[in-house]
This record gives sequence, C-alpha cells and structure tokens, in this order.
Amino acid sequence: MSYKQLTAADRGVIEGLLQAKYTQEAIAKVLRVHPATVGREIKGRMTPNGYFAKIAQLNYESQRKKCRKKKKLSSSKLQKYLCQKLEVGWSPEEIAGRTKQEGRFDLYVCKETIYEFIYGDTWAKEEALYQYLRYGRKKRKKQTGRGVHKQKIPNRVSIHERPAIVSQRIEYGHGEGDSVIYPNKYAINTVNELITGLVRFTKLERKTAELTAQAMKSRVEELGLISLTLDNGSEHVMHQEVGIPTYFADPYCSCQRGANENANGLLRGYLPKRTNIARLTQSELDDIAEELNNRPRKRLGYRTPNEAYQLVLKSKKGEMSKVAVAIRM
Repeated sequence: MSYKQLTAADRGVIEGLLQAKYTQEAIAKVLRVHPATVGREIKGRMTPNGYFAKIAQLNYESQRKKCRKKKKLSSSKLQKYLCQKLEVGWSPEEIAGRTKQEGRFDLYVCKETIYEFIYGDTWAKEEALYQYLRYGRKKRKKQTGRGVHKQKIPNRVSIHERPAIVSQRIEYGHGEGDSVIYPNKYAINTVNELITGLVRFTKLERKTAELTAQAMKSRVEELGLISLTLDNGSEHVMHQEVGIPTYFADPYCSCQRGANENANGLLRGYLPKRTNIARLTQSELDDIAEELNNRPRKRLGYRTPNEAYQLVLKSKKGEMSKVAVAIRM
C-alpha cells in the first residue's frame, strides 16, 4: 500500500468514524491507508476531549510550516573548518577532497554543497566568502589571450621535439615557466615542477629577458629541474642562459602548459590582475608559494606538493615511475 498524506476531508472521516466507534483498522480500510497512519494521526492530534477534524487540520498546517529541509552546512564546527580553509586559499574541491582523503567524514561535504553555501547562505553572503575563491567574483569572465609575439626567439625548440617522458610525468625535474604581468611594468616569474606541482615565484622589477633568465636559472637550480617548457614571450629570448634544455609551446596553446597556467591562476588568487606589487617583498612572495605548496591538489590524490616531493626524495633511483603512480593514487 503506497504512502499518502491525510487531507482535511480524511480527518473529517476519521472524526465521524471514531464517534461511530470504528476501530483504527476499520477506519484505515475506509480511507485505504495503513492502520499505522491512522494510529499516528489519532495519537498525535487527539485532544483531552476527543479527536476533532478542524483542530487536527490546524495542527497539521502549523507543523507543516515549520518543516524545512535541513541545511548540510548548518553545523558551526563545519562552517568554522570551511572558513579556515577558504581563508588560506583552498578551493571547495580541495577542501572536499582533502577531508575525504584524511577520513574526516564528520567534516565532509561535496564541493557543490560548499559552493551552494558560499553563494546561497545569507551569512556567507554577508561575510563575502566568495572573495576567498580563486577569482573572487560571482561570475567568471571570458579570458582573453595575449597579442602576437613579433620578436623571434633564437634557437627555439618546439614542444613537439620534447622527449615523450616529459608529458608522461614519470620523471622528476621537468618544469614549466611563464611571467605574470602587473601594473607599472612589474612582473612575477613563475616556475613549477610537473610531477609534484611545486611552485616558485620571483618578483621582477621589469619583464626583461635578462631578469627573467636570472630568475629562472635560480629556480631551476633550487628545484633541480632538467628541462623547461615556456611560452613564446619576448622575455624568453635568453632562454639558453638558464642552462638546461628549453622547449616552446605552440602560439595560442596555453593548454600545452596547463600546469603552469593553473599555477598562475592560483597566484592571481592572492595578487589579482590590477594589484600594485611595488611594495611586495620577495619574502612575502615566497610565503605565497609555500602556502600553495602546502595546499592539497586533486591530481596528487589530495596530497600537497611538498608531500609529493617528500615521496620523490625517499624514492630510489629507477623507481620514479612507481612514485609517479603512487602520487596520483
């Protein structure tokens, strides 16, 4: 027998049949409902003077108004945890993935629920929690590409000549690089390692080829990189000064350097496009990089880049393919 809500008319029938001394089972047969439905109705809405349909209906309508779907993020403990992670730059997907990986199911909600809370909850709107998301806005803007590069890069080697092992991500030491532009001719050079996702940022007073080459050379030595993949910007004309093989993506194909584009987007979360970085110190920029290196990544199985790097350090020579697989699990 299928479940159904009792109506005002049903309650009138119950009142009349009770006065006629019908049993609950007999009333249930007349209404074609389960006897338990009638039993709960009578027990829950019986007055000291008997069962009255009008009073029972008013009681039902009053309770119905109070019936609301419970919010999944109503817990203050969960809200506090969510705000803490958003404030240090974690995305909803990273928050959900990390809590699940750590087995903290008391704090787990899916990323879509977190987004619904950020954009739909009254308190979250008042606190403007959306500002902690990567782009800090409610609607995404269509991204526009750079203009055509007119300066030729000497001894440019295409990405299509790059060893296949780089794209397979089974060997540590292959990186990507780029420059993020800011007002007043300032720039930030970004370098990332492909397997671990480690990032390094260097402030540049000007986006010149010489300063870019110096910054990349320093970061290459620090990370122990053995190759770099770059875009076709004029700041990379001195790429041979870096001291390792460099490869260049096709024009207008930022997807060929997807990891670096993602790193640039993460940096923009801290330093949006029109930010004046004149007073930004290298130490503050290093702190941003370190915060990102301690942030869980989906492709790393919600490990942090620093944790992935520790796996690399513990590995023995010749076991990098196994480490790469372990990192992604």
